[in-house]
Amino acid sequence: MNEPSSRSPLPSQGWNFLSRGEQENESVACCPSGHIHVDYGNLTVSFNRDEFLVFARMVAEAAARLQGVSPKVTDHRTIFKSSNMFSLN
Repeated sequence: MNEPSSRSPLPSQGWNFLSRGEQENESVACCPSGHIHVDYGNLTVSFNRDEFLVFARMVAEAAARLQGVSPKVTDHRTIFKSSNMFSLN
């Protein structure tokens, strides 16, 4: 998702936005050096690719449990979003 943005960092600077939230300060992006940056409000957490995948699985499992869905902890390819599922692939 390389869409133009009025906020920094810009895709033209080599950033690849992987996901955006509802607010301007909510995003997940990959910087030119390959690190994944999760921005939420005034919080930014940076990961390498493998660390991010572990974090994403933990969040997906927690989200599933909050929704009353039994997470498939052995199937790490699936992440739950609302009542729908989508794949990392």
